[in-house]
Amino acid sequence: MKHLLITFFLALILPATISAFELESRIPASVWELRIRFQSTPAYSKAFNGYGQEAPLHQLMLWDREWRDSVGGELKREEQRIEFIVGYGLTEKWMLEATVPLVQKKQSSSLNIESATSIQQKVLDSLASETQSGPGDISLQLGKDLSASTKWYNRGGFTFLLPTGTSGTPRGIATNAIGEGHSSVGFFFHFNWYPLTHGIRNGIRLAASNELVGNRETLEGEKVYYSAGHSADIFYNWSIERQNIFAGTELHYFQQSESKLPLGKSNAAFLKEISFEFGYGNLSELEQKALSFPWQVRLGYTRPIEGQNTPVADRWRLSSIFYF
Repeated sequence: MKHLLITFFLALILPATISAFELESRIPASVWELRIRFQSTPAYSKAFNGYGQEAPLHQLMLWDREWRDSVGGELKREEQRIEFIVGYGLTEKWMLEATVPLVQKKQSSSLNIESATSIQQKVLDSLASETQSGPGDISLQLGKDLSASTKWYNRGGFTFLLPTGTSGTPRGIATNAIGEGHSSVGFFFHFNWYPLTHGIRNGIRLAASNELVGNRETLEGEKVYYSAGHSADIFYNWSIERQNIFAGTELHYFQQSESKLPLGKSNAAFLKEISFEFGYGNLSELEQKALSFPWQVRLGYTRPIEGQNTPVADRWRLSSIFYF
């Protein structure tokens, strides 16, 4: 936790420019880009169940067990995450980006069941209170600038997830461990449009991920192969930036196919959420003149709207970015 606090303090004091949400920025050849993003998910105890209704969080973990409605007590989770996002311009059109997260997850459990069998008790014990911290799964992005003008900017490319997070033991569909324990290969396309009105921009990002088979434990402690569900994301955002003040919002739709643990037990998920972001800095002046010290700070908030087999959890984030 000490290292997380130190890194968060650095994220606050480092001078930076910042991109709205995940809007792509052009990186010249041989130029480095560094973004630092702190995200906090306060304690939550609810989840969208298989019917899209809010239910206790532990029912998401026990979704395939008939005795889940007999479980009393409460399960809570919270998370703090700091991401270092480093980009490098390989050429005038190609760039490479790596996201290295430091994560802390906390799980608090008072789950119990009357006259529990040995198997039921073992499952509940696997959801006991615990705190995990350490480096998370590293993601890589290889992007290419497809086209650009004064009114639009497009980028596409490929994404890769590496199972580098090793703190904790991945158990069940919704694990509390730092890493997911599997890899993925995906692609993305991002379209940014700048209307005629000064300071306004829109962005659409499409992404898909092909999850590779990995290893995981069941809640009973059995080691099995785990097939994570393939996923797709759609983002739409708009923002306005005038007189050093930034404001924007983003709509996000997430869809995941069935995850299987073990083979024959599966579920599917989707999530709709909305984000708001506010900032202050001098980036808007770049349209009129060159700046020796461009900077901006942004605070964001994300709230789920609707979902299935996903947690109901609000998120806060603080971001920064600079070039060198």
